[in-house]
Order: sequence, then C-alpha cells, then structure tokens
Amino acid sequence: MEQIYNSDKPITLKDQDRFNRHKFSNRIAETIIKRKNDDGLVIGLYGIWGEGKTSVLNMIEEKLKENEDTLIAKFNPWRFKDEDTLILNFFKNISEVLNKELNTKTEKVGAFLKKYGGVTSVFNLDLSKVGETFSDTELEELKNRINDFLEESEKEIVVVIDDIDRLDKQELFSLFKLIKLTGDFSKTYYILSFDDEMVASAIGERYAAGNVNSGHNFLEKIIQVSLRIPQALSKDLLNYTFDLLNKMLRENEVELTENEAQQIGSKISSNILIKIKTPRLAIRYVNSLSFLIPLLKGEVNMTDLILFEGVKIFYPKYYDFIKSSPEYFIESYQNSYSNNKDNDKIEEFKNKIEELNNGLSKKESKSILSLIKLLFPYVREALENYSYRNQNLNWEKEKRIVSPKYFNRYFIYSIAKDDISDIYFDEYISNLKDKSLDDIIIETTEIFKTVEPSEYLNKISFYEDDLDWTSRKTIINTICHFQDKFEGLKGGSFIFSFHNPKSQAAITISRILLKHPKYSERLEFSKYLMTDEIPFEFSKELIRWFNVGKTEEEKTIYTSDIQTLSNILLDRALIDCEKSDSNIFEKYDNYIFLLLETWFVRSPKELEAYIDKIVEKNPKFTETIIDSLTPTIYSSSNPQPYKIDFKKESYELLKKYYDIEKFKSILISQYSTVINEEEAQFFDHDEGQTKINAMRQFIHWYNLESKTD
Repeated sequence: MEQIYNSDKPITLKDQDRFNRHKFSNRIAETIIKRKNDDGLVIGLYGIWGEGKTSVLNMIEEKLKENEDTLIAKFNPWRFKDEDTLILNFFKNISEVLNKELNTKTEKVGAFLKKYGGVTSVFNLDLSKVGETFSDTELEELKNRINDFLEESEKEIVVVIDDIDRLDKQELFSLFKLIKLTGDFSKTYYILSFDDEMVASAIGERYAAGNVNSGHNFLEKIIQVSLRIPQALSKDLLNYTFDLLNKMLRENEVELTENEAQQIGSKISSNILIKIKTPRLAIRYVNSLSFLIPLLKGEVNMTDLILFEGVKIFYPKYYDFIKSSPEYFIESYQNSYSNNKDNDKIEEFKNKIEELNNGLSKKESKSILSLIKLLFPYVREALENYSYRNQNLNWEKEKRIVSPKYFNRYFIYSIAKDDISDIYFDEYISNLKDKSLDDIIIETTEIFKTVEPSEYLNKISFYEDDLDWTSRKTIINTICHFQDKFEGLKGGSFIFSFHNPKSQAAITISRILLKHPKYSERLEFSKYLMTDEIPFEFSKELIRWFNVGKTEEEKTIYTSDIQTLSNILLDRALIDCEKSDSNIFEKYDNYIFLLLETWFVRSPKELEAYIDKIVEKNPKFTETIIDSLTPTIYSSSNPQPYKIDFKKESYELLKKYYDIEKFKSILISQYSTVINEEEAQFFDHDEGQTKINAMRQFIHWYNLESKTD
C-alpha cells in the first residue's frame, strides 16, 4: 500500500529532481572541484523554508562524490547547546572525515605522519574538554594539523551546514564566529544553507540600527559567494501538486467525475497555485486532505472539500471569517418576501472583505474572492447582479458547503449526533431491493432514533430519480408504516397544509410513484395503498396529492382514475361502519366531504337512500349530520381543533346530496324550540361555534334561499 501522507523528506539524487535544479547544483559542485586557488571559500545558499535547499545540497554532494579528491563533512549546529560544545564537535566532525581518509591513503601523506605520529591518533580529540574553554593554542594546533593534512594530501574538504535558520540568535552568532575562525583553512569550502531574510533579521537585532539591513551587512562579511536557490516554476509546482493529489485520491479510493476533476484542476491552477510558493506548501496542502478525506468521504462534496481546504491552508483569515460568520455565506442576501436585497448586510460583508484583503496582493485578493464565489454562490448576490432563489435543494443534494445542512461537516470533520451518515444512507437505499420489508422497517426504526422524520423524507428525496420499482414500493411501504411519526395538523381546513409533516410524507410518496414510468403499475400499487393495509387517514392524504398537477402527465394518478381510488376508500369506510354498527357521519366525520362526494359521483340515489335510512331510524341524527358538515379548523396557533361556521358551501353540499326540504322538516320537528330561541351567530374563523348554533346557521341559509326564490 502506498504511503497516505507525503513525507517532506528532501530528494537525494538528481534523478528525483522535479524543479530543474540539478544544473544549478552541478554548477556549484563543479566550481569547487575545478577551483585552482587554495584559499578557503564560504558559499551562502539562500531560500525560504520548504523551497528545497536541502534537496539542492544533496545534489551538490552527489556531484562532489564523483571527485575522489573532495571530502565532505556534514555539520548540524542546532544539536549543540553552547559555544564550546559547538567548536569541539565541529572539529570532531572534520577530524572524523580526515581520519577516515588518512587510514586509506597512508602512503600518500608520509610527511604529515612523520610530523604528527601514527594513523590512529593524529586527529583524536579529548572529549573531556566539552564544557571547558579551548585555548587559542589548542585551536591553532588543530587548525595547523588540518591545514597540513590538506596540503600534503592534495585534498579539499567541503563543510556542509544546513538548517542554520533553525538556530536562535545566540546560536547564530556562535556559528558565524566559528566559521570566521576557521574560514581560512586551506582548500576548505563552506556551503551554508538558510533563509537569509530570517537570519539577517535575527542577527540585525544585535546591532545599533536593529534592523534587517544590519544583519545583511554582517552576513556579507562572512559569506563570500551568495547564491539564491532557483525558484520553482509555477508549472512544475502545479504538476507536483497534482501528482501528490492524484496519489492521495487513489490511496483513498476516491473517484472524481471528469467535470469534478476539471473544476478542481482549474481552481487550483487559477486560485490556489498563487499561494503554493514551495514544494513544502504543496505537501502540507495534500497531507491535510489525506487526513480529512477518510473522515468525510461520501459525507460531503469532494470538490468543495478539496478547494475549501485550500482556503484553510492558504487564506486562514478568510477561513476563520467563514467559520465564525456563516450567515454571510450560506444565507441569501435577498429579503424573504420581496425581490429587494439586504443592503445593510451587503455593506457589512464588503467592509469585512476589504479588511481581510489587507496584506494580500491584488492577484491574491482576486483569486480568493473567485474561489469563495464558487464555494458560496450567495456571495454573488452581494457582489454581483445574481439571484439564487430556490436553489438550496440542489446544493443540499450535492452535499455542498453552501448548504446549511452540510456546512458544519466541513468544520467538525464528522457527523453531528442528530444527523446520519450519507454513506450509511447510501447503503440503506441500495438494500431496498434485496432486503425484506420487515428488515427495512427495523433498520428505519434505528434511523428515527437519530434523525427527525422530516429529515428522513428529505434524504429520501435525493434518491427518487434512481430507484427501481421494487425499491420504490419498499420505501413507500416503509413511509406508510411509520406514517404516525409524521404527525401534524389532522385533516380539516388550514392554510399552507403542504407544510404539515403528514402531507410531506404523502407528497414524497406521490413523487416517488410519479417517477416510475409504467402507469399501470403505478395505478395498481395506488389501489393497494387505499386498502386496510394503510391507515385510513393516510390513504385519504395520498389521494389528495395523487391528483395534484397542471396536466394529466404531471399527476401521479390520472383524474379519471382518482374516482376508482376514492371508491375503494369509500367501500372500506362503509364496511368498517357496518361492522361497528355506525355510519360515516359519526365514525368518519373528518373525511366526510371526500366520502360524500365520492359516493355522489358513483351513485347519487344510493347516497340519498343511505342518509334517508339514517334519519328515518333516528330523526335527531340531523344534528350530527350538520355538525359533521361544519368544517373543523386545525391551526398551528391553537393546538386544539375547533368548529367554525356552517358555511353556505356546506349547505349547498347537503342540498346536493339529499332532499333539503325533507331534511329541514325533520330537523325542525326535533329541534324547533332550541333553534328559535335566538338568531344564528357567525364567528368566521374564530372560536365559539356550537352544535345548536350550527343548526341555526343551516336554517339561516335555508331561509335566505327561500326569500330569494
């Protein structure tokens, strides 16, 4: 398996060079090898952190090793705490290199050995001196030994010191003091690698001027050749970033569509690359994604995740603003009830953007704003003549960061306790065609322990287009099984009833059915949904939404077949009433308008005979009939349902279904005294209605009609 995280380890060979620096490295090595002057030389190799200085040093070393007369001594000064330890270990490091060479080249340095003694003891150092001060005599003696060896052996030594910019101020001075002390070694070259701006700033504080210029002046006294590492070309950094990204995606088994890949590539090129100055920054960016993608794969929009991580890494102030003030990014700038924009909010946003752009170049400001507009389209409403009304559903389906339901996932890197994993829900949907309904119901029961039923319906809606017929029937049966969980306003009359949770469940079923292309199968299954297998109230709600649509093609069930479904429901109610020795006015008063109209369309005479039989058996039942035809209000502002006026429309319906003269005569014969006690009152949609007042309102409409006639 490939390594998920990319190491920041420098390259060691020129064949690994991705940024065309091997020629630069070879030039430095060749200069050292071919130089005729025996005087020492200090070379400074400058570059910012992560730019690749160590990789260049390694390629220089690779080239130097090709020459047998060049010895290489690597020294890491940041390992040593004090000046004496630094000096001791510096000479120890060089001595170890020279001792190794001496042991293999004894015959060529006879004069040197004659002067200083045996091979094994020429450069031995007394390590007990660590922590003590070297005398000038001791230092001079050791320098003389090294010089004599180099002159005798015709060797040159290259001392490579990397990571100098990791040292603190005092350590920097100790190191440069050491280099100044030993810089006049014969045939000795120093290659010092560091960020010159950082080091100059630290050193400059020791001088009266206390600025970076003072530090640069100091460095110029020590370093004789200043070289800046060649800047990596943008195209090379881009290709490097893409290679890292592709490797990471393969490792995490993430497959992008062609459109996704093109969009990511385009935005990295145009909006993020400007901030990727070094290979290390590319590695940092991709490594951060390597951590996040296993946590969020399948749970968020992959394009948004990859691009938004670029915002976090390279534009951290923007990231913090988005995290702390989501209202500017995931909410519209248009007023809810008009086409006007919220100018105060727009002005606040523009001021904040101006503040965030301080310290960014014009190109960087333009790049981040373009990226933000892609990730958060609402921003375009603030800055351009755009409107994104009614598009939130698409963003939610696509799991985009602009969706309020998904926004927090991009920050908490997990699924909230009151949410459910999209990966889990994908599997749940895929199992619909294979698992039994009982198994799906058990699984759905567990889902409802985590999410609200309305959110369950919302998630189902994202899969409607792709379900096969078996899966459609299974999910519809599941929703019907849990219809009691979608409790809301029950029947009756109320405004905006489509916001009722039970209505939403019925609407969802209607949509799922409508998207099945075979109408005959839709109709047969709809008939099943009218049977005793489904609660009566919910079957009635389904009929209501099956017949919604401007054209027949937009309706789940054609108008001509709605009567068939209604008849099934009517027969179901009549059979139930017969079993319980009741009638539809008593037992099904909440659905009386549907049942009466259905029966009237099917057989007006049967309906009239049914009513006739009821009132002949019990004349006082006329009160119950009027009460059942008096609408009930279910209001979100009042938890208890209540009756409103017996309206003219109800009177006309009763007249349509039954002989109104006969009904009035029976009513008066039973209730004339209470009816005539006072005039009918009308409450419109307010409370106050009574059964007696409803009968008075019936007489009111009867008398009004009689006067007109």
